[in-house]
Order: sequence, then C-alpha cells, then structure tokens
Amino acid sequence: MMPVTHAVTSGVISVFVGLYFKSPGCAVVSFITGVFIDLDHLFDYYTSHRFTLSLKRIYCACVRIRFKRLFILLHSYELIAVLWIAIYVFSLSNMWKAAAIGLTQHIILDQITNPISAFGYFLTYRILNRFGRDRIVRMAAAMEGRKCRR
Repeated sequence: MMPVTHAVTSGVISVFVGLYFKSPGCAVVSFITGVFIDLDHLFDYYTSHRFTLSLKRIYCACVRIRFKRLFILLHSYELIAVLWIAIYVFSLSNMWKAAAIGLTQHIILDQITNPISAFGYFLTYRILNRFGRDRIVRMAAAMEGRKCRR
C-alpha cells in the first residue's frame, strides 16, 4: 500500500480508535504506529543500496521492492501476536491497545494490497527463507515495472 493511502486509512481508523477509547491520545498513537511502521523499510534499503539521503531514490526502491533481502522486521504477525498477548496478560493501557490496532491494521492492509506471498508477513517464514526477496515477493519481475511517483 502506498504511504498516502496508509496515512488516510490510519487516519480514519484512528478517529474511530480515539472515539472508542474516548482519548485523542489513543487516536494519535494508533495513527503513528499505523504509518511509521514503514520506517523498517529504511533498514531494507540501506542493506541493499549505498547510502543516500535522496527520498525519491529510497521511495522508488521501496515501491519497486528493489532489495536483495526483505527484512521488514516490524511487519510481523508474530510481533503483533506477542503485543496482543502482552496487552491481555499484563492488562496494559488503552494506549498499548491503540498502538496494537495501528500495527495490526497496517499489516492486514499490506497483506491484502501488496504482492507479498501468503506467509511473507511471518517473520519465521522470512528467516527460514533467509529473507530472500524472490521467495517473499510474488511477481517479483512485475515489481520492477511498478510506477514510482513522488
């Protein structure tokens, strides 16, 4: 999913989170986690490419999934499961729930809209496949042709 779409979707969901918990803070936390989880793509970029501060170059590599390996360490169903279990076991506050909602909606929407294999958002699957892009991304060749606008 494109960053603007993530921002809009996270914004809408975060409004409902804020209303549900009666907390503007929860809305902000949900929005921030729903959007900024994508910062893990920077790690993927810098492990595959030379250093640059060119946002356009980084953005294009992310859109086209031009990485040798696809780590996306924060995009993990296991991480989400551990977070939800911790929320339940330790009776964590609504802020934690809002963060978990932001992360969960992001990964679910990515799973639906991105050309990642069925198990690609499982960290264990990526580890077992040595984070190999070609095992994680469906239609890898098609990614090269993806439009990259900024």
